[in-house]
Amino acid sequence: MNENKFAFALIAALAASLGSAAHADTIVAPGESKDSVNKSLRVEAGTAVKDVDTVNGSIDIEDRASAGEVETVNGSIDLGDGVSVISIEAVNGNIDGGRETKVRDSVETVNGSIELRAGSGVDGSVSTVNGSIDLQQTTVAKNVETVNGVLDLRATRIGGNVELVNGRAEVIDASTVSGDIVVHKSKNTGWNWGSKPKPPIVIVGEGSEVRGKIIAENPDTKVYLHETARVGGVEGVSATRYAGASPE
Repeated sequence: MNENKFAFALIAALAASLGSAAHADTIVAPGESKDSVNKSLRVEAGTAVKDVDTVNGSIDIEDRASAGEVETVNGSIDLGDGVSVISIEAVNGNIDGGRETKVRDSVETVNGSIELRAGSGVDGSVSTVNGSIDLQQTTVAKNVETVNGVLDLRATRIGGNVELVNGRAEVIDASTVSGDIVVHKSKNTGWNWGSKPKPPIVIVGEGSEVRGKIIAENPDTKVYLHETARVGGVEGVSATRYAGASPE
């Protein structure tokens, strides 16, 4: 390799190294809060920090760590197993929780999906506007809500209501909803171009229970109840009983 080629290669390597360093996660120091812009933040495993807040960056909280309020705008939030926080909030980004996630308040995002795995508990509500919510063996003290998305509740306990506008709600694997399942009527009164939107769907599966009612404000809503499911009543539409696998 001649001197010019060697120098060019050296400069390129240094630039790549500096670029990687600039985009590396910033570690939040134990016992401290961190507020940043255009940086991703990381809480290391087993450490306890205060509030973690970033704009245009993701947040990664590793196994068995704890934090206060966790918030990001334009970024995802990833939680390891056994993480404990006060609250979780994103504007444009997914929230992905591990097993045994504990949240003292609520979990919220605007444009993004939420997933919490087995053993997790939320003392407030879980909500998104545009995105799905997937809860596995999780306890939520208050409501679970989406406007446009799928609600997938498996072996889960909901202390309040389950609410949606467009999409699908599946309450399966012996889940319990203490309040109502409410399908709100869309407030969109503008022109609908193209094909007619798909109707909302509510499925209450085998061994599952809705202690309140299923309230369908949208008359196109399809409601399916497993023959072993228990509900406090159905308003607004007629329900269809089924046996075996999910009806659709």
